[in-house]
Amino acid sequence: GVRLNMAPTLLFAINNEGRAYSLSTINSVWREFLYLGLEFKKLSAVPHFIWAIGGDRQVYLHVHSLDVPIRICEISCENERWYPGGWSQSLLPTDRPRFSTEDGLLDRNIQSIRLPSMAWAWEGDWQLELTLDSQPLNHDGWTYAVDFPRQYNPKMSTFSVVRRRKWVRWRKYCALNSWCAISPLHKDPTAEPFIDCSVSGMNLESGLMLVWAVTSHGRVMFRSGVSTISPEGRKWISVSTDCEVSQISVGPTGMVWAACSNGRALV
Repeated sequence: GVRLNMAPTLLFAINNEGRAYSLSTINSVWREFLYLGLEFKKLSAVPHFIWAIGGDRQVYLHVHSLDVPIRICEISCENERWYPGGWSQSLLPTDRPRFSTEDGLLDRNIQSIRLPSMAWAWEGDWQLELTLDSQPLNHDGWTYAVDFPRQYNPKMSTFSVVRRRKWVRWRKYCALNSWCAISPLHKDPTAEPFIDCSVSGMNLESGLMLVWAVTSHGRVMFRSGVSTISPEGRKWISVSTDCEVSQISVGPTGMVWAACSNGRALV
């Protein structure tokens, strides 16, 4: 069961046909989730987010009852350097990439930025950020500095030898109140299906969720990057154990217990 903010406690359950249901403390009627032809073997929940093992032994996510939509702003900074002939896209080998993250450490080419999954949709095209610290910028959005990564200014000066402008684009999580498939471990999903999963971590820093799972090979997997604004996370990371694991459970503080096939317990 999970308690939503300023809302009743919800209990989630699966019947013998693999259908998912919820029961609220404000009534005594089980409510069936919209059936889309998918049965379930296991559910694990935190407020607004349910992780599940489907009848196909793959992992699914359900995001529900959100008052504020999940929106992420993607940012790409376009960088240029001044040469005697004018501003150029040709940068020095020690400079940042032409399109980079704000700190300049990673390449962030607009053409390579994709939606994480089919659960997301773009809210519009790439747009220039036309303010800097609440100061309006010219229509081209450039800001100037004496070098990377010094402080940027709206106006070009005699000492300005680099410039950048910020491109932004918003994406929105659209798979609300529906089941979303999480990417499998292998190209062939049947190569290593899942048998258990658990989500928790509510007592950790705000917005963080911890998702652990077990595969049919007895391997323990951790889902990195899962949070309230990134509910699917980034990727599965294998966590080595000295025995084959059959069940796993994670608590609100992040402590994880696992049952091994040989009867041992791991923490």
